[in-house]
Amino acid sequence: MLNNTKTYIGKKVLARKLRDRVRTTKVCNINEAKNIGILFNATQLVSFEIIRNLTKELTERKIKVSVLGYVHSKKLIDHYLYRKGFSFFTKGNLNWFKKPVADSVEEFINIPFDILINLCLEESYPIQYIVALSASSFKVGKYSDEPNYLDFMIDIEKEKQEMRDLQKQINVDKKQESSDQEMEKEIEKKIDIDFQLNFLINQLMYYLSILKGN
Repeated sequence: MLNNTKTYIGKKVLARKLRDRVRTTKVCNINEAKNIGILFNATQLVSFEIIRNLTKELTERKIKVSVLGYVHSKKLIDHYLYRKGFSFFTKGNLNWFKKPVADSVEEFINIPFDILINLCLEESYPIQYIVALSASSFKVGKYSDEPNYLDFMIDIEKEKQEMRDLQKQINVDKKQESSDQEMEKEIEKKIDIDFQLNFLINQLMYYLSILKGN
């Protein structure tokens, strides 16, 4: 109940902030983008590796990329320390109603990205807060029934059955490599994140390449 109360208050605060914000939406093709922001859940290391590859690909296209990751823990993972081009915030950077208060978050919000790519697979108020207040002119990411303040969305749920079939085969292959149940659960979790995140990225990159800019 307390957690729901915090989220409720947070959403009310966000709604008030949005009343004072004016933003003009401008569709941007990936080939025309000069400055892209990437937001992702960095709690699992497998996500970081995927985002790092995407960042490298975009950088090779001469696109300036800023990345902000959220770690759902009060302590930053040592693996993330001093990662050039990457900023992170944790649960320790959230106030009472889950608003992120880190300087890196405020800086990220104020950058007028040509495209903001939200690659978080699950709903999270801290992420919702950042996307909503971002100065980006075009915001894209995963579809959700909840308000997510995106201008373009990919509905992963529509592809779920095909994804399940592929995941089932991958899981079978991985299980043959291990008989430890805890290890199997961890592998399955990583496979799920890996598969959905790569699918979301591939779909977004495809549509961002064919969209006609304003």
